Amino acid sequence: MQDLLNKVKDAGLDVTAVSGKKAIAFWEQVKNNIASTPWQKAQCYIISAEYRASLNQLQQSIEELKAARALLQFPEDAEKILSIEISLSERFIAIGDYQTALQAFITISNLAVEYGFIDEYAQAVLGMGSLCHRYGDPAKALRFYQKIDSIDHALSSRALRLRYKISMLACYIDLKNYKQAEQLIKECEELSILVSDKTLAGQILLYKAKICLAKNNVSEALHVIASVPYTTRHNYLMSLSCLIKIELALCFTQIGKAHIAEMLLLSQNKKVASFTHPELKKDLYQVLSHIYEHQHEYRQALDCQKRAFQVEIDLMKRIPIGDLGSTQLRRLSRFELQLKLILSEIENRELKETTENQKNTVAQLQQDVFTDPLTKLHNRRWLDTKLKDLLLHETPFAFLVVDIDHFKSINDELSHLVGDKAIVNVSRQLSEYFSFPQASCVRFGGEEFLVILEAITLKDAQTHGEHFRENIYQFNWQEILGERGLTVSIGITLHREGENTQRTFYRADKALYRAKANGRNQVCIEE
Repeated sequence: MQDLLNKVKDAGLDVTAVSGKKAIAFWEQVKNNIASTPWQKAQCYIISAEYRASLNQLQQSIEELKAARALLQFPEDAEKILSIEISLSERFIAIGDYQTALQAFITISNLAVEYGFIDEYAQAVLGMGSLCHRYGDPAKALRFYQKIDSIDHALSSRALRLRYKISMLACYIDLKNYKQAEQLIKECEELSILVSDKTLAGQILLYKAKICLAKNNVSEALHVIASVPYTTRHNYLMSLSCLIKIELALCFTQIGKAHIAEMLLLSQNKKVASFTHPELKKDLYQVLSHIYEHQHEYRQALDCQKRAFQVEIDLMKRIPIGDLGSTQLRRLSRFELQLKLILSEIENRELKETTENQKNTVAQLQQDVFTDPLTKLHNRRWLDTKLKDLLLHETPFAFLVVDIDHFKSINDELSHLVGDKAIVNVSRQLSEYFSFPQASCVRFGGEEFLVILEAITLKDAQTHGEHFRENIYQFNWQEILGERGLTVSIGITLHREGENTQRTFYRADKALYRAKANGRNQVCIEE
């Protein structure tokens, strides 16, 4: 993408100066006059398709995504093609073409397994489950989501992990399994701290309010609803806004203010009159029917119930639920073994590459290749080599995932320059504290660090984590940050014999988001 943006800039054009219909024309011009490779032309189509989707030009968006797809070839463009196929499936659902969407999900799952893309496979299974849920079959939807749950540790995207867990949460609530829902909602809340997505955070609060309402705790439900961070100015949040209004109306009805609930939903009904989300309309009509019945306005209640029923019948006709039955689930079950083999093959390939390249390791460990330029710590390229070496020699080790608390607010309030200074100082403290031979420090992400401690117990690793956390807490930050301080949260786990490093990091990451959820500036372990 950066190559294309550089070409656009060199041509004297500004991508930030256009939006909406002008942006569509802009990227058409770029495609015809500036883009030179098939992938660059495909990128133009993809960007234009997103602008068309934002303008509700869904069919044109689909055609442009298909045009982008036609420019790419297997196997070299496999990951890019899968990304386009996922976008296409979302567009098919948006226009109500559920049969084609399902075929897209089946294609994606097949290709993802064939080419070894775990996240893309999970997105396809998530899509199949969502179709079952739209149909009104949460039990079957849950069976699809549980397929993803079995490979949860292998997902690289935290947002994807949170999305499928929220989908599972919705199923548990629909099935009135509130015990499971309450257990899962805690995990979703912890994970959402690291994901930082307002839409997903809003969905979690929505389901939390539903659980409160199911337990007749209306005041708590209202309190939760009041904290939902949503806005109707963005189309992709429109459904969340409507669902919140529906839940709010149920609360008002339960406390004897059905007239307010009615006004709220009638106003919402006008907004979603042209909305292409049939399940949302069904929910709206059903709750309106409940409100009218509560007010003894039975004719209007019956009319709303008929409308909800008609929407439901239309969904049942259009969603190919028969194709999402036991045959599809068996097909995915067969993939489970292949997915395990993919993970095993990746690990074996790493070990084989390490063995073959041992003689060249010293030459590859150059300062400019394996060091993060800002912090002078090891980078992720170095980490890949280090982990292969640890696995090859069966060296026991612990992971400490260190994350700066509230770092975004430092950048937002004090500037990115100050943020960089904070990162540099944390890095310096990290390298000074963990300076002994069996410790390695890596800058893993923006404000996230990974410490590898070899041949250590979990208790000793936790002790080191606590000492370092306290050092950061006591550090003199006044010169850099003024009156505000700085803390870190740390997640720790031990590598298990025979386990791949992806699973080890997943457990350390889980401990980290528990530390964040518990109030930050603390150390949590995951055994």
